[in-house]
Amino acid sequence: MEHKRAPDGQKEKKGPKGGAKHQPGRGHDRKSKPHRKKRWRKKAARQRNLEEEAARQAWAKYDALPEETKKLLGEEGIPKYRRPRDDK
Repeated sequence: MEHKRAPDGQKEKKGPKGGAKHQPGRGHDRKSKPHRKKRWRKKAARQRNLEEEAARQAWAKYDALPEETKKLLGEEGIPKYRRPRDDK
């Protein structure tokens, strides 16, 4: 409801007040937090490993190119990934 300007001497009409209504279970998780943390950590580790492997392959491909080809490719030929610290 909108605030309406009332004539002099009368109160303004106001809409309903209050926030979110009560819902059963609000604020209580059905699943345990440690289990979810563990799951997200595993997922993040999997993603890191995949990206690291992709970086290794990209840099191995680039390093295998002859110097002339690297010069011709220039900046565009360099892999977009960071070079992995330790080659496994």
